[in-house]
Amino acid sequence: MDKIFADECVHQELIESLRQTGFDISSVKEIDLAGVNDDFIFNFAVKKKKILLTFDRGFGDFFRFDIKNSSGVVIVLIGKMEKKEIIRNILLFFKSKIAEELSGKLVIIGKKKIRIKEF
Repeated sequence: MDKIFADECVHQELIESLRQTGFDISSVKEIDLAGVNDDFIFNFAVKKKKILLTFDRGFGDFFRFDIKNSSGVVIVLIGKMEKKEIIRNILLFFKSKIAEELSGKLVIIGKKKIRIKEF
């Protein structure tokens, strides 16, 4: 199972739900990286070969971030979802066949739609 690295904007309930379901997940806050810039966070995830999970749309900037050489970036569009919906949608996604190989992909998860861009 792929390792996941949660950005500091990802709430603890989602992290714990993924962990309880058997996913290998760590977070920016847990390893004392809170407050560091996005470039550092992205490069840390790449170096550690972890999928970056975030609510920050800025990580979708493929001119700034080398998503092609990452283990994958998953952005959750939380604007119109309640916390329970976010958790449910993320758990369903990571349990799906689609999530089995995310290397070099940008995934955007919305309330009713998932978009995937491969680089």
